[in-house]
Formats: sequence, C-alpha cells, structure tokens
Amino acid sequence: MSLAKQINKKLDEILSLKSELSAMQKDVPKDSVLSNLETGDDMTLDDAVDIAEGVIMKVKDDLNTITNNGQNVRNLFDNPYYINDMIQDKQLRAEEIERENILNNVLTDEELVEALKN
Repeated sequence: MSLAKQINKKLDEILSLKSELSAMQKDVPKDSVLSNLETGDDMTLDDAVDIAEGVIMKVKDDLNTITNNGQNVRNLFDNPYYINDMIQDKQLRAEEIERENILNNVLTDEELVEALKN
C-alpha cells in the first residue's frame, strides 16, 4: 500500500471515530450506564468518551509513525503528479454507508427484497 493510501486510511479512520464520538455524545444521555463490549464492565458516558479519545490518539500516533512526524509527506499531496484515487474514495464511502446502515439497522436493497419475499 502506498504511503498516500496509508495516510488517507488513517485520516479517514480519525474522521470516522470523531463522527461516531459526536453521535454518541449527542444521542446518549449523560447519566446513562454503558457496557464495554470487550470487557462487559459498566461505564459512564464520560468513560466511553475517554476511551474513544484514547483510540483517536492511538490512530494519530500511528499516523505520526507512518509519516515520521510529518517528515515523510513533504510534497506528497501538493505534488502536481498526485492523483486522487476516485475508486478508493467510492469504496470508502460505500463502507461508510454500510457501517451507518448497520448502526441504524437499515436494510440494503437486496435485504429488503429478500425480506419482502418471506
């Protein structure tokens, strides 16, 4: 995988995590008790936010490692020969839509047709 694709993947991951964090903060009441899916422990919304922010920091650290703290990306994205990968953009958007559909329990067209058949 090229350096630009690795960087874009990490940046997309950060945006996705921030979006999910924002949605959680908006949708979940402050006094809610949440369950950690990995450990099964109960936690508050603030604890969950702290964990999510820790994950975001980990991704940022990974990004800094990949880019050698930004030293490896000089002239990478402002290079006149750099071409945005439209296929990757479409693939990432499709994955994002699929993830949103799963979170919102939305059926795809194929699933809807199958459900209507039954």
